[in-house]
Order: sequence, then structure tokens, then C-alpha cells
Amino acid sequence: MRAISTILLCGLIWLLAQSSATAQTGKLLPTASLAKEVGALNGHLTASPPYASLESRRKTGLVVRDRISQFIVDQIEAKPDITREQLRAQLQAILCSSQYAECVSDHLPYVLTNAWFGPNGTAQFAVAYQLSLGYMGPKGSITVLESYLVQNGTTVRRVARGGNEFDAYVANFQMVQQFFDPAEIWVLTWGTVQGASGRGLSGRATLYRVGTDAVTIAWSDARQFNVAAQANAIGWEFSYADGPLLYGNDPKPYFLDVYQVDYQKRTFSRVVHYQHGEN
Repeated sequence: MRAISTILLCGLIWLLAQSSATAQTGKLLPTASLAKEVGALNGHLTASPPYASLESRRKTGLVVRDRISQFIVDQIEAKPDITREQLRAQLQAILCSSQYAECVSDHLPYVLTNAWFGPNGTAQFAVAYQLSLGYMGPKGSITVLESYLVQNGTTVRRVARGGNEFDAYVANFQMVQQFFDPAEIWVLTWGTVQGASGRGLSGRATLYRVGTDAVTIAWSDARQFNVAAQANAIGWEFSYADGPLLYGNDPKPYFLDVYQVDYQKRTFSRVVHYQHGEN
């Protein structure tokens, strides 16, 4: 009897330990319902509500965006030890499950930070993605660039939102720099107009300052063609074609600008302006 009692006691202790571990680590929340809503948004237009018009589809898309924002908060609160990779995988399951989803890059959607908060930490991170609404045009997508603040690993708030300047574009996102005290993430965003064709594709590039109170534009260039941009070791670089030169058959219509970030001053300056010919 004593042996049986000992076995039962050990089993009970094991179950309690497992229960405690589960309570600490939490769980990943289901994503199927939100994924279905995203898929319905970027499918074909139908004549029945709620997608009877472009306006109603956009209105529904804004509701879906807010639900995804709430999902991020709920997911971190449900699993305080979640990793950045796990959170991005959850967002991929929501945003990239549809055949119409614009998740052609392995990096989409983006969770941008150099300092993940951990189970008991405090940190800021940014989330960036686009919701396709199934049609081309100035409002054919909803661009989401959000700032989140996690305190003590459990208290999560979405503190700022921006990015709507890219609603007409197929956007790319990359973190240029992260600052602390006060917290701020600089996000480089660039892209080409949806459905663009021709020799010169209209595009824009923008540097956003993603703070804990607002998302603001620090630098932007929306005048150029065949735009490409990327972060580099000192800041970011921006390549583009000048429209009049490109269509005037100038042999050197392309330019490369390089911007350097001063981390201590939180400023930037252009350090390279180079004109080169079309290869």
C-alpha cells in the first residue's frame, strides 16, 4: 500500500508541475477564424454584403485590422514567453493562408525589433504588413505599421499606428535603427504603385519614426520611378530613376543616394548622391 501511495503521490506532483509549467508558458491562440476573414477580404468582389462595394470592403478591412491588433495583444498576454519568431509565425498563419495573400516574401509579415522583451521584460516592437482588399487603386490595400509596448512581459498595448501613405503601393519594410529611452524604431518603407506597368514604375520610399506615442514621417520621396531601398551599415540607401531623364532617353537616368544615421543625435544626412547609367 505504501508503494502504491508513493506512486500516486509522485504522479500527483508531476501533474501539478506540468500544470504550473503550462500556466507559466501559456499557449498559442487559434488563427483559423482571422485567416478566414483575411481570405474573404482579398478574394473576388461579390454582389452580396458586406463586400457589395469597394467602400464597404475597405470598412470591413479596417475592422479586420483592428482584430489582428487585438490578437497580437491577446497572444502575448496568453503566452508571455512567446518568441518573436512564434509571434511572426502566428501572424503568417493569419495573413498568408489565402491564395490571394500578398506574402510572397519569407519576411512578411514583419515583427521589427532588436530587443525582444522576454517573459518579464519591457520593450517596444513594431509590426508591419498589408491587407489586400482584392482590387487595384489608391485604396486597394490597407497598410499597417503599428507600435507595441510590452511592460513586465505581460502588459501589452498598441500605442501608435501609421503607414496609410502606402495604401496604393506594394510595400516592403525594413528596420533601420532602434533607439531607447525614449523608445523609437526607424522603419524604412518602399514600394511600387499597385498594378504599375511601363518603362518607369511610379514608386515612393519613406522613413517612419515609430514611437510610443505616434508614427511620423522623418523622410520621404514619392516623386521617382523604379524605386528600391534598403538598410545598410550606416543607415539606408535609395536608388531611383529621374522621370524626365528616363523618358528623355538620357544615358544616365539613375541615381543612388545614401543616408547616414547619427545614433547619438537621432538625426540623418545624405552622404552620397551618385548618378549612374542604365545597365
